[in-house]
Amino acid sequence: MDEVERVESPAEGGINGIQGTSFSSSNVTDTITTGMDERIELPCDNLDDVEHSDKDGGFRTPTKKASVPKVGMLFDDVESVQEFYMNYAHDIGFSVRIGQQKLDDNGVVQWKRFLCTRQGYRKQQTTAPVDPTKKNKKAQNTRETRCGCEAYMYFKRNSEGKYKIGALHEDHNHELVTPSKQHLLRSKRFVSEKAKTTLFNCHKASIGTSQAYILLHVGAGGFEYVGCTKKDLQNYYSDFRNKIKDADAQMFIDQFGRLKEVDPGFFFEYEVNDGRLVRVFWADTTSRKNYSHFGDVVSFDSTYSTNQYDMKFAPFTGVNHHMQSVFFGAAFIADEKIESYVWLFQTFLRAIGEKHPKLIITDEDASMRAAIASVLPSTMHRLCMWHIMKKFPEKIGPHLLQDEEFWKRVNLCVWGSETTEEFESRWLALLSDYNLGNNDWLEGRYRIRESWIPAYFKDIWLGGILRTTSRSESANSFFNRFIGRKLALIEFWLRFDTALQCQRQEELIHDNTTLHTNPTLLTTWEIEKHGSYVFTHEVFEKFQEEVLAAREYCDIQSTTELEDRKIVTMTDNYRRIREVICFSTEQIYKCSCMLFESIGIPCRHIIRMFRGARLNEIPQHYITKRWMKNCKRNHAFDSDGNLLVEKATSSMAASMRRKMSSTQNKFEDIFRRAKTSEEGIDVLIQNLESLSLLFDPSTQTRQQEQENFIGCSIPNDVQVHPPNDTRAKGKCKRILGHADKNKRQKDSGSRKCTICKDVGHDRRNCPKKESGADTHES
Repeated sequence: MDEVERVESPAEGGINGIQGTSFSSSNVTDTITTGMDERIELPCDNLDDVEHSDKDGGFRTPTKKASVPKVGMLFDDVESVQEFYMNYAHDIGFSVRIGQQKLDDNGVVQWKRFLCTRQGYRKQQTTAPVDPTKKNKKAQNTRETRCGCEAYMYFKRNSEGKYKIGALHEDHNHELVTPSKQHLLRSKRFVSEKAKTTLFNCHKASIGTSQAYILLHVGAGGFEYVGCTKKDLQNYYSDFRNKIKDADAQMFIDQFGRLKEVDPGFFFEYEVNDGRLVRVFWADTTSRKNYSHFGDVVSFDSTYSTNQYDMKFAPFTGVNHHMQSVFFGAAFIADEKIESYVWLFQTFLRAIGEKHPKLIITDEDASMRAAIASVLPSTMHRLCMWHIMKKFPEKIGPHLLQDEEFWKRVNLCVWGSETTEEFESRWLALLSDYNLGNNDWLEGRYRIRESWIPAYFKDIWLGGILRTTSRSESANSFFNRFIGRKLALIEFWLRFDTALQCQRQEELIHDNTTLHTNPTLLTTWEIEKHGSYVFTHEVFEKFQEEVLAAREYCDIQSTTELEDRKIVTMTDNYRRIREVICFSTEQIYKCSCMLFESIGIPCRHIIRMFRGARLNEIPQHYITKRWMKNCKRNHAFDSDGNLLVEKATSSMAASMRRKMSSTQNKFEDIFRRAKTSEEGIDVLIQNLESLSLLFDPSTQTRQQEQENFIGCSIPNDVQVHPPNDTRAKGKCKRILGHADKNKRQKDSGSRKCTICKDVGHDRRNCPKKESGADTHES
């Protein structure tokens, strides 16, 4: 059976063993001028229709002035012979491979033979008989390419050091390739430098090989100009994956070591068991600085499986001053045992200077809960509502999936309940009205209601992280860019690093917008203007909503004067009676809605009191530092008191990167102007050839190309091996990817009862089963 087609770049040996080197037609001596001038002229215009068979049964396809080899032609070197015969073969319509050759003691070629790729026959391999009743996809895809073609060219070295064509057979016993398919010839195809660069850049941006090939096709103006097929590109990248397979974990750790050298603030720790990686945590300087500013509330999620070893990816995230997700650190763990989480949380604390978060939000996991209680006893632990609400559709009967009224009541119960009594009455009514009282999952969620229902922790600082599901959806969308694929660890890192830089670029853009633009004011209240000065634009939008509501909807109903305080009741657009306690001596206000205590933004009721007190500026007590424009101006230090300073983690200087970018932009501009005419392209090619003489030709091996892509060397001595067999619980928590499309479609149907074939119940509680039992008893 033929192997999968593979091609190599000329710099690495060419295709099918042909040593690819940049050839120049000037290397052919004047001795062969006469032979080179002989041409075969086309008898017709449509090359696709031209296939002539000679009297001996061989095939020859006329081409456009193809240079025909002749016995006796002389060449300066082997490369010139190879270039000449390859060009001839491609013009005629067949592919070439190297046959036998003889070298002297110094490695100089004495004689060599080029063959048609269809020369000879493959050896018949004795295999077990194939059962025709069973499908064998591998056997079905077998293609025979050899047919005993005898076309060849033989040349040898003479006494003067020249190479002379000594023998030649031009006839083929098979059809030749027509011009429209010549770009598919194996010896004509190679993965160009542009294709490699595009492929590697696409994978860094989480774009697969197939999409990278389409991009090459669009850029080149046609598949025939790409230089290779999609399978060639896939084989090239597959070779890279096979190369790093055994050294993947070692390279992953080595990459962190390199980052630690260029950025002393980079933190990482890992553990191995029997030489295999089981746990690793990392946080760069920017992440550690972000935690020092926004680490009061942390979201921790270990429901991502992002690599070919099924290790759990567990990121720590938070919310920055623009109400965007911000990265604090991440880990890979091979299992979800208590000891793994204990190690992870202890390592996380070492990275952030032993500064415990006030609140941590996680998914439901008993091991995680036990580890948090052990390592973070002073940190309040709550469950992520988004994960719980995502499970609702699969935990209730299918008859409720399309019931809009049911979902309206669920959201009102979970999100709209402001008091615990309100939630409990709505919850019990929901279970009663929809006959869900026997639902074990809902019963379990009710038992832990204090962990995830906002009504039970309205007075707890949440930093806006639980206000809506959009926060978790945003984080999930961010990590979805590089999960759900069976990636090697080093592949994951390249994609993750790119995505993280994108996240930080978005923060930089918002910083620039906030500092150098002014939001539109919607009232004449001075307090609104003051808010626009101190808050970032995203936070100000929330504050502005409260200002507008204070002006339009808040009406004071009564005022009760006490010795040291004043209690004011007012209504708002939610038709609720709110109580605002005013401590007049300290100018402190506390509202029963507890919006400020929860997310750090003054509520409409307190703003109404500011207005009544004729305050033109927000009191300092109500300006939460983490929401201010300049909240990141303070320095951050690690646990040893060292200043955390962000440094470039790339070995290439920024000035060099700017020059490279500028040069590439200039070339693209020149190319755009040159391609408007054929003369312009000719001038550009001529000057590029002259310019190329100023630089040494590339001598990079394929491994060196791959090492440049990943940013570190592929080690020969591997001390840290990848996990060979990980077992993580909660497989149902894995986020489905594109490979699960058919599975989703298959499982999308509602499950039917095996007795009555109806949906919404099973055989255990089927009504017909009960009626049948009663009839039998009677």
